[in-house]
Amino acid sequence: MSSSVFANLSHVLRSRDPAIDQRRAKRDLVDMVSHIMAGGRSYGVRIINISPLGLMCRSDSLFTPGDRVSVWLPILQDYPTEIRWIEDGRAGMEFFEPITPQIYDAMLTLIPPRRTAW
Repeated sequence: MSSSVFANLSHVLRSRDPAIDQRRAKRDLVDMVSHIMAGGRSYGVRIINISPLGLMCRSDSLFTPGDRVSVWLPILQDYPTEIRWIEDGRAGMEFFEPITPQIYDAMLTLIPPRRTAW
């Protein structure tokens, strides 16, 4: 077999390496209690990381990937998001609109940084 076939699979090998961060935006580690509004109800969450594109939180609530919800954030208040994944009591959410750099920086000054690892 040609070595070019294997050369084209390097992206697959990289994607399985946990040491390689493939995220689209750097995450800021935070520790903020907040809430999500879904279907007219409020659900408590603890935000553990955030970026201008989305966030990860912990919650005991039952969400499903694809759910459209809003999350309360300083300055932005109820900001529209979509649940992208759920795993072991954590949820990843993507904002419908990225947060602008000026608002993101101002918002981060109001959110407590995380002091411990999960």
